[in-house]
Amino acid sequence: MLTTALSLVSTLIALLPSPHLKESLKALLALLIKGRGKARPQHTPLKSPSALSRFLNHYPWPTRLFIRTTRKAMERALLAQIAHRRRGPRPRLLVVIDLVTLPKRGCFPALPLSFFHGQWGLHLVVLYLVYGPLRLPWAYRVWRGKGEKTLSLLALRLLHTLPPWIPRRFRLRVVADSAFGTLTFLYGLHRLGYEGVVGMRRNRRLSDGQKLAEVRQGERVFLRGLSLPVWVVRYRYPRPGGEVEGRYVVSTFRATPGTVLVWGRRRFSIEVFFRVMKSELSFGCFGQRTALGVHRFLPLSLLAYLLVHWVRVEGVLPGVSRASGRSIGFSLSWCGWRFMCSWPGLVRGGGRGSFGGLLPSRMDVNAGYAGGARNELTVLLRGAGATICLAQG
Repeated sequence: MLTTALSLVSTLIALLPSPHLKESLKALLALLIKGRGKARPQHTPLKSPSALSRFLNHYPWPTRLFIRTTRKAMERALLAQIAHRRRGPRPRLLVVIDLVTLPKRGCFPALPLSFFHGQWGLHLVVLYLVYGPLRLPWAYRVWRGKGEKTLSLLALRLLHTLPPWIPRRFRLRVVADSAFGTLTFLYGLHRLGYEGVVGMRRNRRLSDGQKLAEVRQGERVFLRGLSLPVWVVRYRYPRPGGEVEGRYVVSTFRATPGTVLVWGRRRFSIEVFFRVMKSELSFGCFGQRTALGVHRFLPLSLLAYLLVHWVRVEGVLPGVSRASGRSIGFSLSWCGWRFMCSWPGLVRGGGRGSFGGLLPSRMDVNAGYAGGARNELTVLLRGAGATICLAQG
């Protein structure tokens, strides 16, 4: 994965037409990784704030090609995970869809800011892929508020951005919360041939007039207005303060309630992703007042997460020591870049709310949220002349 990360960075730098833009990209990536969630243009000694502002808002460079190249690298990483898989049923790929709000203050006339659940800011619908140790933020769409395209429609359009070979090689299982529990979304999943686990309101009406809260655990029902059967599962969700709330999910495939809950619980992997992006990689700390600047800043922030994640994945792939309680480290030099990484021994995650996979031994997971996770990572960018330290969850 280190080779993949370094190859991607070299390819993206080569896409920029001038040495000045290449140095600006290096400085911006270093700033995002080093910023500890509070990256500001004036914090980097490599480029002036005005140079970084012109790089994001004015200078012509191929933003769409930049994004397509990153997605091709993610496709190669996904293919590498199943390259040595033996014959058998297709592996399941978890597709998580969720809405994240980036709170903003001030005047941003070029951005579609709106209110959602009492929060004013930029609302993004994000599609997130999970397979084994890989976590891939694939794409996002901006929700423009009431009266515009609905969350369900944006989610279905995100699913259409997946390349055709992925449904052929994987069995896709889509997980989303109750914001996407609409007839449009469930019917769209059926037409695409994907399995779904979607949150639902407890007072949702069924075809026979009953409410969702009145049916038995695991019962096969028909929602009002939907001709497709779904299976209802209820669970107890712990709230802050020790309270417990009853919630409901529906699955579009027949399975035991325990299986449905296992897949539904894995939705919280995207909540951990959002927390890391906001607290460590400055996902919402943009000051650009142009749509172009914002849509350049957000992919660069996602790219920073992807590079750091691929460095971490190197330590949890087969062939790497996993001795608990001891430090794991490695370094690699390639094409003028050098990556060095070390963190405590890894243990398997478990307990209530954990979403599975290998987690740092010091990570505390409660209801899907990571608290206090710290992987000490040092990335030396020789070309940019910067030394970066990152605490990444």
